[in-house]
Amino acid sequence: MLAYVIVSLGYLAVLMLQYGAVSRTPLLSGTADLILLYIAAWSLHQQSKRFWILALIFAAIIGGISINPFFLPVVVYMAVYYAGSFIKGQVWQTPLLAMFLLTFTGTLLLHIGYLGVLFFEGQAFDWRVVLTQITLPSVLLNMLLAIPVHAIVTELARIVYPRGMDL
Repeated sequence: MLAYVIVSLGYLAVLMLQYGAVSRTPLLSGTADLILLYIAAWSLHQQSKRFWILALIFAAIIGGISINPFFLPVVVYMAVYYAGSFIKGQVWQTPLLAMFLLTFTGTLLLHIGYLGVLFFEGQAFDWRVVLTQITLPSVLLNMLLAIPVHAIVTELARIVYPRGMDL
């Protein structure tokens, strides 16, 4: 129960930071996505079997307040969550490298989805400009912010899921 409360309060703090500060400080035209980073970090540290419900609620909130179609953030954030859970359980024992992988692929998936929506709506855009002015700066900002978000979530996970004394 404590885990769900702490994760939810952290999500609210990240949501306020995302829409209050981070989205207003772009690099060229790209911005960081703290919600993606938060979900990716918790997917690598969670130990609850039903944490996916909380991740789905977080993704649905973003889908509801975003100007983009509802399904896009939900699908991408849940894919990042499940990929993080799979990586944590099966593949890697280095969470920071897994965080970088999730950040990179999640950002690319989200931007490819946004471009797909624009393409199917018939909007005109230049692929090179989108790649160099929006996607690559967003990837860079997300990679830079992945380190502090991962560190904060790691400390929160130590509080939520205490282990025995290390000898």
